[in-house]
Amino acid sequence: MNNTVTVAAVMASALLAAPAQADRTYFFAPMAGFNTGGTLSVTDRLPEEDNDRVKIGEMKVDSSESFGLMLGVETYHPGNVYLLVNRQSTEFESGSYAGLGGQGVTLDYYHLGGSLFFPRGNFEPYVTASVGVTYFNPDELSSDTRGSMGFGVGARYMLFKNLAVYADIRGFATFFSDNNEIFCGGEEGCKIRLEGESLLQGQANAGLMIRF
Repeated sequence: MNNTVTVAAVMASALLAAPAQADRTYFFAPMAGFNTGGTLSVTDRLPEEDNDRVKIGEMKVDSSESFGLMLGVETYHPGNVYLLVNRQSTEFESGSYAGLGGQGVTLDYYHLGGSLFFPRGNFEPYVTASVGVTYFNPDELSSDTRGSMGFGVGARYMLFKNLAVYADIRGFATFFSDNNEIFCGGEEGCKIRLEGESLLQGQANAGLMIRF
């Protein structure tokens, strides 16, 4: 968890170090949404142990609601730069490998991102991209942190000068190399050995944006 806190602190520092502007506009934007689950293939050994690995199961994350917050500053593009923190409290699906089914797991995204707006009066469609880490925290296993990135499209509607409603759809990819063991620690050692692939999740959000 210490590494995750460090990454979040670095991203926050980068956000605050953005070039100074006389009329800089900051914002915070709480959100609620829904995350689709993701699946990773589990193998019986690592590449250096045997080139003929056998898929012995899958690690499946269940779909569930999520909550998050963006903190950022607007730019002249028009657009913005933001720090995103998003949490999904869910569980591994029934049938997941090694008795993981039904075990709770939390996925936290810590991302630094940016958006580009295409204003049409008060209606402002946008595209967005972000990069950072995903923090996995199972209830009964050790935690794990992996690099990730996200892309999305959305729109906000300005109700007043400093208040907007917004909605977006995002896709997140969390990366695993071809030589990975995760949830390591304790007497059992490493719980899962993964194929080299990405955990893919879709996310739909809606929220308020308050500018100041």
